[in-house]
Amino acid sequence: MNDQGTVLIVDADRVERELVCETLAGKGLRLIVTGNMYQAFHQIEHLKVDILIAQLKAERIDGLALLEAAAQHHPDIGVVFITEPNILETDIGIKAMLAYKDTYFLPRPVNPVHLAALLHRTLENQRLAFENRQLLSQIDEKEGLRRLTGNSPQIVRIRDMIAQIAPTKATVMIYGARGTGKELVARAIHHRSLRRGSLIAFNCATLNENLAESELFGHERGAFSGAYYQRKGRFELAHGGTLFLDEVSQLSLSNQARLLRVLEEREFERVGGDKTIQVDVRVVCATNHDLETAAKKREFLPDLYDRLNVVPIQLSTLKERIEDVPLLVKDFLEEFCRQNAKPLMSITPEVVRTLMKYEWPGNVRELKNCIEGLVVTSTQPTIQQMDLPERILKATGIAFSNLPSVPDVPESVDRIPEKQRLNVKVGMSLDEINREALRATLESVDNNKAKAAEILKVSRRTVQRKAKEYGLSDDQNPNASPQPS
Repeated sequence: MNDQGTVLIVDADRVERELVCETLAGKGLRLIVTGNMYQAFHQIEHLKVDILIAQLKAERIDGLALLEAAAQHHPDIGVVFITEPNILETDIGIKAMLAYKDTYFLPRPVNPVHLAALLHRTLENQRLAFENRQLLSQIDEKEGLRRLTGNSPQIVRIRDMIAQIAPTKATVMIYGARGTGKELVARAIHHRSLRRGSLIAFNCATLNENLAESELFGHERGAFSGAYYQRKGRFELAHGGTLFLDEVSQLSLSNQARLLRVLEEREFERVGGDKTIQVDVRVVCATNHDLETAAKKREFLPDLYDRLNVVPIQLSTLKERIEDVPLLVKDFLEEFCRQNAKPLMSITPEVVRTLMKYEWPGNVRELKNCIEGLVVTSTQPTIQQMDLPERILKATGIAFSNLPSVPDVPESVDRIPEKQRLNVKVGMSLDEINREALRATLESVDNNKAKAAEILKVSRRTVQRKAKEYGLSDDQNPNASPQPS
């Protein structure tokens, strides 16, 4: 039991304190001992306490108050109460039992063997709880569940709902615009469930009616032209697991009817076969269409709509939870720097504010692609506002001329070759000054855009974009004078 943690012993009885310390000696634990209530509160507040051993009822010790403070500061703390005989039958004993899940009781006089056993059990519970959290964290990392990032009410509600419905067998319908993370939610539901089978995904909008039928239910050899062998469908592959049907509204009415039968009877036949196959599959569907309206118009089977809509989940657009953008940006930066073996990059507050002003029609997926592009193309450790894609700058009302792209003019300007000097004149617009600064920089490095980007402290992509905009690209004359605006 080496390096197991810190034990706080709170007991007004000196003899009892010494007995407890003697029992725990040599077990690799850090022991903090006090007979003073206020000192105990101080230790709980300022130290990481793993186990609290205290009197439940004593003249100078309020065990319930200590328990409340300990649970508040250390959610995983284990508690062992030293009690009077039969105290668990009293009001204070009952309150102690109801107050906290990891609480054990040791009657006086203290039995060292029993104390050691309770301590071992408490430490084992803490170890299992820690390993369980680590395992869930690894699963979340592997399956991308951490992408359910944010503190907005909308994303908190989704996470809470997933935790509630995942262990059940209920069919789930996920509604949301493109890029809002419908498949991500489906994966979260599956991996938080108790199902041991695989998650099998199928996009219902990718194939025509006959091919979609074969993909979902499989086919027998010779069932149709080109069916040279027997093939299992997605339902069979998902047996014991979860089948995720994306864009389920795009299924033909015939395949909708077959899907309804599987949901109700848990059985089907392969295309061209007569053998009934039974399956245990949880179905999670997703769509960006209004299925209720489609069902009323008979464009979608009403009975299937009712069967799929058992637990509806509506995902918000990124614009509706824009306060989650900073956390998402941080998450994506870490991911793409790691993937591309680059040092962790930073991003300026101005860039984050600009990203929060943008409406993100492609939602989280568009933000993710944007950050990936910035990480891959940036040559500087910090992403600047001028590095952002032009569509975002224009949509948020930011002109390039307002960005700090003009380098400082060296004091020894006379030493600079004439062709590399900044030809800045009174009356020039900021846009003309920016063009001249970029021209002179490119001239000084023989049109090497990577070096120019380092000098100007922008990304190479920004230099390429502005060079083309200003007529300074490779196939144009970089010495051309700026055009009047």
